[in-house]
Amino acid sequence: MKKIALYILCGAAALFTSCDPSLLDLQNENTLSTGVYWKTESDIEAGVISVYGMFYRQGTWTRNIYTQMIGMADEGVSYAGWTELNEYTKFIFTDYNFGEANTKIYREHYTAIFRANQVLDNIDNVTFADETHKNDLIGQTKFLRSFYYFYLTTLWDNIPIVLKTSSAADKPMQANADEMLTQIETDLEDAVTKLPATRDANNYGRPTKGAAYGLLAKAYAQHHKWEDARRCLEWLIDGEGKRYYDLVPNWADNFSNQTEDNKESLYEIHFSLTNRVGFDQTDNYLDPNAQLGTQIEMNQAPTGIGWNNIEARRWLVDYYKREQTTDGKNDIRLFYTLWYDGAASDFPEYPNQLIYGKPWNSDWGNRVFIKKYSTDASPLYYWNDNNFRSLRYADMLLLYAEALNELGATPSAKAIECLNRVRNRVNLPDIEDSSFYNGSQITGNKDAFREHLKIERALELAMECVRWVDLKRWGINDTNTLNELKTRDSDFNNFIIGKSIRMPLPQSEVDNNPNLKQNDQY
Repeated sequence: MKKIALYILCGAAALFTSCDPSLLDLQNENTLSTGVYWKTESDIEAGVISVYGMFYRQGTWTRNIYTQMIGMADEGVSYAGWTELNEYTKFIFTDYNFGEANTKIYREHYTAIFRANQVLDNIDNVTFADETHKNDLIGQTKFLRSFYYFYLTTLWDNIPIVLKTSSAADKPMQANADEMLTQIETDLEDAVTKLPATRDANNYGRPTKGAAYGLLAKAYAQHHKWEDARRCLEWLIDGEGKRYYDLVPNWADNFSNQTEDNKESLYEIHFSLTNRVGFDQTDNYLDPNAQLGTQIEMNQAPTGIGWNNIEARRWLVDYYKREQTTDGKNDIRLFYTLWYDGAASDFPEYPNQLIYGKPWNSDWGNRVFIKKYSTDASPLYYWNDNNFRSLRYADMLLLYAEALNELGATPSAKAIECLNRVRNRVNLPDIEDSSFYNGSQITGNKDAFREHLKIERALELAMECVRWVDLKRWGINDTNTLNELKTRDSDFNNFIIGKSIRMPLPQSEVDNNPNLKQNDQY
């Protein structure tokens, strides 16, 4: 259901230029200040909703983060007409204050964190009729703060850590990636204890205990804290979580606006076309008619249909076609993930397929466009209402396999089982019976199993803003790894070890904060 309410809070700063104490009692009659707003339970609830509200911004989950996260990974490439936009996905960072990517993504994530901090700073001063509801709101807010910080850390590594309501005069200290992951883990460990295991249909947009465990597992994995990651994933897969989560039989249901909030979904960012208005969420944050849709589809559609800001690398098509299913067909994930020139012959069971309502254009040649998260809209509408599945069960199964493998001397039976569950769902054989991969070598050797998981994750999770997170976890710290990436993605010819693994901080932020140091080699 698309029952997302949006109430965005505006803070006001007051400057006092006199020592007369009576001036402190003056109040702006046109707006509420943070000093007088936080009085009731409904105030806190509205404050929490304002944190969700930041999902609907160009620098968060409306548009630009998809281009950046997919483009920097080896799965994506940008041929956007906006030079700076496509160069930012190619590790060419000429303008550190480039608005569409660097400053907008950075600023809007920190706006969300500012709102979360206000809630957490004021919630204990409000009387709640139900302590469980209060704890739930704390859990939601800590999950959201962690969620925004996770992607800030993924992109920049070394960022200001702000855990209290800030003012324009503040100059927060910088934390490194390890310190940021530790803070994310702390917040999520608390959220796990406060969030409910399930939500009713009117509240699917709010995180659950399983969502917190899923994000926490990803944070621990990035931190290479494998035992902690295993503990979280064990709850999801072998513990209480298996009552709520499982793979859906039809893989494509994970990316359709007709099958949202299914049992494979741990957390979704909810989008709605209730308000078919505007270019973006309005600057009037109290406007009930603000746009709540996403531009992911318009962003990735080819020129002439959409903006063509991001598309896929060809190697993915070849990798999907390495293995046939048990009934001699191509991997159905290829059909629902990518548009490409050979799809008609590769999937004759789906004849007359059109790309956004149009036949394949010969001018597109062997380019590959992103089909995942597309809808049936034709012509393509500026927005769509397809929820983005930020955390899903298949990711957790493969991450569980990875954690168990890192903790053992050889791949465990459980790790192999998790891998095979993902493969079997799309009718691929157990890895031991693969006609392409050397199953006995993969299942008998820790390093071989790790390398194969990199392939399995690429195919299962392509174009879901996961691959760049994975590459950072596995490391791009040596020439051999970099050379391998270059064979799949020529953009990595621009990659400089020790530098390009993180984006440059917006220079305006560095100039304004003496406690902030620009990232290495920038």
